Amino acid sequence: MPPTSRTRVQLPRSFCVSLREAGVDLDAIARRVGVASAAEHMTLAQSDALLDQALLAVKDPSFVLTATARLRPELFGVVGLAAMAAPDLGTALARLERYKRLFSSDTLEVTRTREGARIRLHLGRPDHASASFRAELEFTFLVAFSRRMTGTQVVPLRVERRGPPVAHRGRSEAFLGVTVSYRQPQDVLVLSALDLARPLLSSNPELAGLLGPRAESLLQERGNGDVVGQVRAVLRRMLHGDEPTLDAVARALGISARGLQRRLSEARTSFVTLLREVRCDVACEHLAGTDIDLAELSFLLGFSEPSAFHRAFRRWRGVTPADFRRASRAPVQGRSTGRA
Repeated sequence: MPPTSRTRVQLPRSFCVSLREAGVDLDAIARRVGVASAAEHMTLAQSDALLDQALLAVKDPSFVLTATARLRPELFGVVGLAAMAAPDLGTALARLERYKRLFSSDTLEVTRTREGARIRLHLGRPDHASASFRAELEFTFLVAFSRRMTGTQVVPLRVERRGPPVAHRGRSEAFLGVTVSYRQPQDVLVLSALDLARPLLSSNPELAGLLGPRAESLLQERGNGDVVGQVRAVLRRMLHGDEPTLDAVARALGISARGLQRRLSEARTSFVTLLREVRCDVACEHLAGTDIDLAELSFLLGFSEPSAFHRAFRRWRGVTPADFRRASRAPVQGRSTGRA
């Protein structure tokens, strides 16, 4: 669940500098969203509106690539510092996943797979005109963070983006080191198990011991019970042959069905949407990482018959389950293999 109206956030100073250098009058936009200047602490809604308008005002379509190079993780306060203090990249990403909701309505979902980690971006406003900018900003930051903190030229295994290719596709793919798949149903970045195990140059167990409790305290103070993450976790546990119901998930979380519906609505999603997304995620993970029979997978996901699963998967991914399995195991084309 995104931060509540009580949450006060502040845009990183280096990002504000980059936006101003790109010709954006940030303070004018700030006044339009109800704050005196872009340097002020503001509500999440104000921050979202400011960032959306600022990104759309940038004339250079490749702005995100240059801005990301200047975006230092420590400027995100306790969240960035907690990630930097982690022992390895995998732990750092887990911390970013958990604490990102302290300052953004956009959230991350990190799933460990056979090949490494599948990082899915959930945009707070996926249909807004700024959604493509936000997704690119997120993924370029994660790759830049991985490289900067490990001292290694980390290259994603795979990048999938919703929507059409960006105008500066060549520059974007040159930065990432991999060909990006566009017009996909989800925004996904996949990193290898080898990269997840890389130690961080900034690892600091003593600092991590101080920052972890502080970040958890902030989550509680700001009312950020992650109902979306909790529902996803329960749905994953329940997908063992029966189709999970709203009432069953609500009971598992110890709240009423009406209360769960209200909280999901506040998080800008629904039970039906989350069930569809989790089913798709679990199906893709099994198809890519196991040899499970399709009929068995259909039963596992709670479908009445394999044909229903087949039709649903075509709606989700645009291909049949068998075609997805073959494609996911084919050699990755266009990926840079150079590593430091």
